[in-house]
Amino acid sequence: MKADYGIDGPGLVRGYTIACVVSFALWMILIAFEPGADSLVAVARPVLFGIGTWSFVSVALFVWSSKVGKLRIRDRIISSIPWRGDEKVLDVGCGRGMMLIGAAKHLTTGKAVGVDIWRKVDQAGNSPEATMRNAELEGVAGRVEIRNGDARQLPFADSSFDVILSSLALHNIPGTDGRRKAIFEIARVLRPGGKLVILDIFRTHEYVKSLQEAEMLNVKSSRVGFLFYMPCHAVAATKPLE
Repeated sequence: MKADYGIDGPGLVRGYTIACVVSFALWMILIAFEPGADSLVAVARPVLFGIGTWSFVSVALFVWSSKVGKLRIRDRIISSIPWRGDEKVLDVGCGRGMMLIGAAKHLTTGKAVGVDIWRKVDQAGNSPEATMRNAELEGVAGRVEIRNGDARQLPFADSSFDVILSSLALHNIPGTDGRRKAIFEIARVLRPGGKLVILDIFRTHEYVKSLQEAEMLNVKSSRVGFLFYMPCHAVAATKPLE
């Protein structure tokens, strides 16, 4: 068995699937007619075909991004970090453990901690049990710990982690102030000299601004690929030494 990191945006995938099936079904019914050039049927057929095609492509992109694309981006980001093996790592909004487990594979005596509120609307089958099952399948369960918690109020002491990661999670926090609070919480629990990387498809300009306000160093945002037909950026920063 292989680890299963779920489908992102399951509600959207379900909606696109329904739209695809209904549109193509109606299109197939209408092609049995021989309408005049200016009839409603003549107009409806290409519209339905277009909707069906767009919906099919959207489902394919969501599935590919969830199963292949985000793993490739994850591996590039994880590989860019100079691991020692003894780090304490935090994955904020860990979901089913994609980033968490990727980091744990680079640890020897270190620990990777994942925190989430486990919303199934954001990721299919999202739960602590699914995350630990993936950790077991990937052979890193002994180096992984799961905690319940909100990114806006992380249940950890100041300067607790050497590396902090987050993937496709912070944009789900409602409101600019809520996302800003999450960024300041991440900065709070990161140790001086520690590194953070936030991967997301939305709001990355907000993360850059908030990290600069939190007086983080070397704050930069770089495009690392496309997911769900949208550009994906990685925002990286370092906490200054005291």
